[in-house]
This record gives sequence, structure tokens and C-alpha cells, in this order.
Amino acid sequence: MKKRLPIWFATVLLASVALHAQPNSGTVSGVVFDNLGAPMPQAEVRFKNSQSGAQSQAVTPASGEYSVAGLPPGAYEVAVFVHGARLYFRQGVAVEAGKPLNLDIRLIEDGSLGAIGDDIFERARLGRQEAPTGPAPRALDGHPDLSGVWAPMHLVEMDLPELLPWAQEVMKRPGRVSPNAYCLPQGVLIGMANPIKLVQSPKTIVVLMEDVFTYRQFHLDGREHPKDADPTWMGHSVGHWEGDTLVVDTVGFNDKGWMPLGRPRTDKLHLIERFRRLDAGHLEYDVTANDPGTYTKPWHLKYTTNLLVGDEIGEYVCTENEQDVQHYK
Repeated sequence: MKKRLPIWFATVLLASVALHAQPNSGTVSGVVFDNLGAPMPQAEVRFKNSQSGAQSQAVTPASGEYSVAGLPPGAYEVAVFVHGARLYFRQGVAVEAGKPLNLDIRLIEDGSLGAIGDDIFERARLGRQEAPTGPAPRALDGHPDLSGVWAPMHLVEMDLPELLPWAQEVMKRPGRVSPNAYCLPQGVLIGMANPIKLVQSPKTIVVLMEDVFTYRQFHLDGREHPKDADPTWMGHSVGHWEGDTLVVDTVGFNDKGWMPLGRPRTDKLHLIERFRRLDAGHLEYDVTANDPGTYTKPWHLKYTTNLLVGDEIGEYVCTENEQDVQHYK
């Protein structure tokens, strides 16, 4: 039976981390705060052993708290990422066996070139914006209407399957840079870092993402996947309704995009996504990613998001005011 981490714990550990602290290991815990001093949810706190290179990770819940156990004694590099952007970095954090360490973290965005109000913290705050209440609206065909502008996704459940050896080596490469850095799509999952817009009709649902001009189409007209389709960044998606849940089946990927946590993918990736509008203001997004070319078992993730009333997705111009590529090595 598959075990899932409860929301109140909300910690995702890599394979190198033991689930329970050992007598000869250390534990680091604390609270992550945003730039205004409020607890920061959905921050990825990453620990890297300076000697061995072994990495451990935790994801903060709404309280901003994190705890990473089973760390071998030694010096660590600590980095914190929010929606893929590194907002904190510290070297030389000493971990001792049997001596819990408290490390509270205050995030400061560094080097943002976005427009006023278009930064990492603003994206995170969108997920805490008040959403409407009441029953979910219905489309003319009787199905729930998923249409609307939705905030960046909030992770509530995640399994973490082990990577195959080749993928483990990819993750260790120094200086590895996101596809977004080169104006390429980050990945296929919906709304990870930016707002999205769903436009629903009886036979097609279009997903517009505020990210490198990417979009997806869910075909609901009964068609099948093409037999010999060219592999693409977003794949080919067909969907159907199971009660009030939209189920989307996607195949036909290339091997260039990233999955959450910067993990690689192959052209064997097969996604099953389930969308359920919980009420007027909240959407649940459940994903099973099966990629036998990368992982030892399917990967399950569940997200929620809130409706952004009266808002719109913005224009994403990848190279506008770009000053970063010259620093890539």
C-alpha cells in the first residue's frame, strides 16, 4: 500500500535521507519566512553535504516549518527555492550527531528583472488570495466548468520515486540550468510557477500558461492518440469525464523538459491528470507520471489552486530585458 505524507508534515525527502534520525546523524529544522517576515509555504529547502555531495530536501507547508533528519555529521550548503528561483544560499552549516540544529531562514529575492509586482513573492501570494465560495459552476453540457484564471499550484501530496542511475548522474551535474533559462518550456505540468487560464468548450479545453508562450489542448471529442506522432514538449492529450472529474491522458513527449524538483524525463513519459473543481474558488489537480525510462515506479503528485477573480494571465516575453544568459557556463 502506497504511503503518502500528511499535509501537516509536508516534508519530501530524497532517497539519501533516512525517514528517522539515527543516533550518529543530525537534524536541522526551522521556519522559512518571506521577504516581509510571513511564513513561506511551498519553499524547497535543500541540504547538500559539502564533502560527499549527498542531497536532502524538505518542502514547507503553510506554517513555513521544515525538518530534515538523518543528516550525516559535516558541513552543508543550504539553498532555498521558491517556484524554481533560488532565494537563499548559505555555506558551512555545521551538522553534529545527536544535536538538533535550529535554522530559521529569511528569504530575499535577488536580481529580479521583472515588472513591478511580478516577482517570486507576488506569485506565492497569489496562492493565498481570498477565493470565492459556493458550488462549482456548470457548463451548458452539465459538466463542471473549469474555466477561469488560476493561481500557481500549491503542492499537498507527493511521492518521490527513486531515479534510475543515469538520471541520478544527471541531477549531480554542476551548473545544470533550467530549460526556461534558454526560453524553452520548463515542463508539462500545469501552473507550477505561474498562473494559468482554462478555457472550456464541450470538445476542447485549452490551457494557457503564463510561461514561454506555452499552451496545452485537451481533446474531448473521442479521438485517440496519433500512432506515429512527432514527440513534443507538451505531448498529445485526450480527455474524458468521470463524473465531475476531468481525466486527461497524455503521451508523445520529447526528452527535453523537466519534471518537478528539476528531475529529467524521457520520451516514455505517460501522464494521467485529474482535474476536479472543488467549489467556486478551488481546483484540485492530481497527477500520476509514469516514466519507466527515468523512475523506478510511477510518481504521484497532488496540487490545489484558487481562482483569481478579475485577474488575467500576463504576456510572457522571454528575452525582454534579458541579462542572465551571458553568465551561464
